[in-house]
Amino acid sequence: MQRTLSHTTQSLKLNEERVTRGYTADICTEITQNKVKSYNRTGIEFDLTYSGVDEGGLFIYKIEIRKRFLLNKKRKTIKRLTKAQQIALRVATINDVLEVRVNKNFKLIKVVNTEQIREKWQAIKKDFLEEFPDMETMVDNFDWQLEEENIQQLFVEDNFYSFFFSDLFYHEFIGKETIHVKKTIANALSTIDIPIIAQKKIRNKNIAFTDVTIVTGAEIDTEHPKFSLAQLNAFLGQLSVIKGDRHELHFDYKGVYKTKPDHGLVTQGKLKYAFEVENLYKKETTITFNLKKENE
Repeated sequence: MQRTLSHTTQSLKLNEERVTRGYTADICTEITQNKVKSYNRTGIEFDLTYSGVDEGGLFIYKIEIRKRFLLNKKRKTIKRLTKAQQIALRVATINDVLEVRVNKNFKLIKVVNTEQIREKWQAIKKDFLEEFPDMETMVDNFDWQLEEENIQQLFVEDNFYSFFFSDLFYHEFIGKETIHVKKTIANALSTIDIPIIAQKKIRNKNIAFTDVTIVTGAEIDTEHPKFSLAQLNAFLGQLSVIKGDRHELHFDYKGVYKTKPDHGLVTQGKLKYAFEVENLYKKETTITFNLKKENE
């Protein structure tokens, strides 16, 4: 008689303790374009507080940024900031408190304190323009991004929050089969967003299912309506391309989550992805986060 192998179905349950937990995070982007390199690294310390379920069944969380700082390649805090760095840190303060709604899978659904965010922006906007009058175009663009019909997409597709809100809980992981999730990488190439299909699966687990590693990979979703070949060709045309040459876009995406299912928590996450047009352009992004120990 032929034997068939059974596959164990397992899932992670989301922790629902009404407590505040501290995290550290690191977001690094390196770009090489026509042999010119740029580097940006931001460190963040923040608290995440769970406070129950709303009337629609979504989980209520608050994110409060305690510290935000820029780092050099040696991971030392930058003391003397450039104008661009000063601007980036100042604008980012409007997001220091986010009240969000998350579904049972721990996926970000919406930000609810958008009016408060716009009020913070208006409070610094006047002083900002007085100090940096040449930044009016950037300010106008930011006004547009913060309009209600645009702001939700801004946060839901934000590359850090999309990774941090892991969408791992209450899914049925069958053996080492993958689950598929459609996502968007914002500003993947300059200002071009790239839709992807991510795959997640359990790579390692102990017998008691108390320490589980989940890995994720992805491929570009060329069938998605937001995938624009015209935009990609226009971007390529901005590079030092020799007429008649053919260039391919290479994409690499690898992530890992360390989880403790008995506590209902993701304790660590690391994602590294890159877009590259060989010898012309490469953008590599690394995102990490870590749950602080309770005695820290």
